[in-house]
Amino acid sequence: MVIFNSNTVRIEKDQDGTIMIVLDFKGESANKVNLSLLRDLDAGLDKLDEIPSIPIITLRSGKTSGFAFGPDLHEWQQLQVNGNVAYWQEEGMRVYKKLRDLKAPTIAAISGPCLGAGLELALACDYRLVYERPNTIFAFPEVELGGCPAFGSINSLAKIIGLEKTTKLVVFGARWKAREIFHNRLADGIAQTEPQLRSEFTRLMGIALNEGKKNNRTSAPVSLRSMLLEKNFAGRAILNRAFNRIIEKNTPEEVQAPRQTLNLVSNLVTLKNSAIAEQKIAELSQRLIPSPTCKNLVKFALEDISRIPTAPVETPAPNRVALIGEGKTVAEWAFLHASRGIQVSIQGKTAEGLGNTLLALNRLMHETIRKGIWNAVEVEKRLSLIDGTTHAPFKEKPDIAILTAHSFFSATDIDLFKNNYPDCMVIKSKETVAWLGEDACLFQQYPLGRFPCCELVIPETGSLIKRDFLLAWISRLGKTAVTVSNTKSSIATKVLLSGFQENVELLAEGVSLEKIENSLRKWGFQFGPLFWADWLGLDLITKLFAHQYPFEIETHELFSQMRTRLWLGIEEGKGWFLHHKNSWWPNLLAQNLAKHSLKRKIDPVSNSMGKVNQVREGRERILFTMLLEFTNIRADHVFKTEADLNFLAVRAMGWPAHTGGPGPWIRLKGQDYWEALSANYVSRFGKRFELPESWDLWFN
Repeated sequence: MVIFNSNTVRIEKDQDGTIMIVLDFKGESANKVNLSLLRDLDAGLDKLDEIPSIPIITLRSGKTSGFAFGPDLHEWQQLQVNGNVAYWQEEGMRVYKKLRDLKAPTIAAISGPCLGAGLELALACDYRLVYERPNTIFAFPEVELGGCPAFGSINSLAKIIGLEKTTKLVVFGARWKAREIFHNRLADGIAQTEPQLRSEFTRLMGIALNEGKKNNRTSAPVSLRSMLLEKNFAGRAILNRAFNRIIEKNTPEEVQAPRQTLNLVSNLVTLKNSAIAEQKIAELSQRLIPSPTCKNLVKFALEDISRIPTAPVETPAPNRVALIGEGKTVAEWAFLHASRGIQVSIQGKTAEGLGNTLLALNRLMHETIRKGIWNAVEVEKRLSLIDGTTHAPFKEKPDIAILTAHSFFSATDIDLFKNNYPDCMVIKSKETVAWLGEDACLFQQYPLGRFPCCELVIPETGSLIKRDFLLAWISRLGKTAVTVSNTKSSIATKVLLSGFQENVELLAEGVSLEKIENSLRKWGFQFGPLFWADWLGLDLITKLFAHQYPFEIETHELFSQMRTRLWLGIEEGKGWFLHHKNSWWPNLLAQNLAKHSLKRKIDPVSNSMGKVNQVREGRERILFTMLLEFTNIRADHVFKTEADLNFLAVRAMGWPAHTGGPGPWIRLKGQDYWEALSANYVSRFGKRFELPESWDLWFN
């Protein structure tokens, strides 16, 4: 019998008196925990007060896609604009407490993703049963968005699983699958099949009927580790210090959510007064969510969704892609396509080069086994999608051919390829080379997994059918695209090269390679320009640099000396940095080589600064140089809108998202700031820091 029914929540009563609450957001593919759902759930829970005796209440999803997720980012953005974040938070906490404090024991049945505010609703229940599907996960994405879980669940969470695990889940954004959920005591039952699910549900109902509610009497299990690290002040101090070091190393200074949420969780572990705990959670969430940092991070999260390319439903996606080239970048392209179920044919120039490419691909594939992403069977299945050759024709006709950055095709080779495969689209991915008859151009920074956005250049003469086919392909790869025009090379590469040049100048002046890199990362970059150069490799960087800065003779000579020393980049393990697996160290010999080869005079003002201020100014010089390059690009009308420029900067080259992109950051500082900075740098370092006339475009 249905006792409550709304657009988002349905409540039913069985003959035995058991109540079933079903989250089912009509017209949506998934349940999003927004104000509408919270109000409906609030009204539905009030209806339960009218029923005199309820043995058990179950909470489940009416969607096959998953349990529930939240917050609704569109609503969050609107609340940030209207200043109504507090209302959303208070409503959510009120519903959470009402669900938690129901007199009857509650069981949450969870299948699929259970994220953020959806997870908070599940944690309000006394018992949780998880169905082990590939996409069943528990996670709190709020801290990554500059906020924090706002309904109050982290107070009980800290009591259930302790400081260390709560920090990993809430602060560091861990994503726990079904087995981890169960082992970490956030689930009371787990099932792999539907018969097991029914059996486990029956078992939990029996426990709930016999033992009643348990939310108020849960506590973290006592182990030797918890005794040493969580049950005493000194141990908690050690844990907090370790967590703070991780945050300091990986989080920009301006992003306060991880730091403040960690402090909150640390306090909640020992706080016994739940009312004070709830007040602290409310205060922090109402402080973080309206902040500029959170607004910018939410904006880009929404753009990630809205900018996924769309093509007509009838547009087919490619079944086979040909990759022309050799090396690690080709291996990354092959890995990306195979992971999406697309067949790949690799054409190398030599048998040795092809073999090295396939070995690099094999290492990438087997790394997923070590990380627990795929098992051996899944890896072998994806490897079976890939074949390689040193000569055309391929075994099967490709739909798309990508001339990678290390391609060896000439104009004649492209014509011959098109004659052999007239229906295959040829995509240019190699810079500094004029168009040789390719159908489109796609630029993507490396490593591919770090940057979700690519730059797409489609000739004006290109047909709509080809354009739709390209967009369907990019969408299948899980990438977003920004369409640019009036360019023959990557915008992101131009900007990073300008930062690279200034970074080399700083090395020549004696500024520490390691400290500049760490300073850029601390400000929010994924890595600095010199680290990016190692990813591309010395050979490619030399060509790109010669194209953009043909008269920098001393720097080209420096590259030659690095080549003789075999400092070729990340593939060889040595470049500007020394690389081993996921670790890196500064190559001090390369730093000294730059200093002695370029022989720059040290500016007296810089010389009088302390080391910390030299590094800070060095970072500002790199950023300013990149902003000047962005300004020149914007003046060439490469982008349709400034929003395209900001999105490309953040998602295609790693500009810190918390700043909102180059445009908002420039306006935040103000015109007077940039004019004064330019005048200062011009007087000390030369005319390369002069503001162009087009600088005013940022303020118009």
